[in-house]
Amino acid sequence: MSNAYSQKNSEGLERLRSVIERITDEQIDRPAGGEGWTVGGLLGHMAFYDRRALAILKKWKAQGVGTSAMDIDVANDAMKPLLDALPRRKASELALEAARAIDAEIESLDPELLAKVEANGTPKLDRAGHRAHHLDQIEKAIEQETL
Repeated sequence: MSNAYSQKNSEGLERLRSVIERITDEQIDRPAGGEGWTVGGLLGHMAFYDRRALAILKKWKAQGVGTSAMDIDVANDAMKPLLDALPRRKASELALEAARAIDAEIESLDPELLAKVEANGTPKLDRAGHRAHHLDQIEKAIEQETL
């Protein structure tokens, strides 16, 4: 079942795959996006938030739409060192796997549940927007010349 988010999320997933194919092991460790993030850390960050959205949608499918409060800044600060500690290519694998899973879940939502999730506002069903922001940061980091 296709919905208003399917095409945009599919394009974002394709961009993610393309960027990951170009990243070298050296580039995974490069600073990206400021605030202490690395390319690998941002990939892990995207994987986490796609997985979070997936878990919320699956719960809501089973139990009905509810709340999903979380302090984003605290979660980001807490996960940053953990994500940077992942083996170099693991964040890339996790990001692609999570993006594919959440895109498939969003595409499978029936119109009634889709409307309830949209009204709730969380998780964001436009996963491509989140990916684009961080892929811009990653592409900028991997295109920089090594000092």
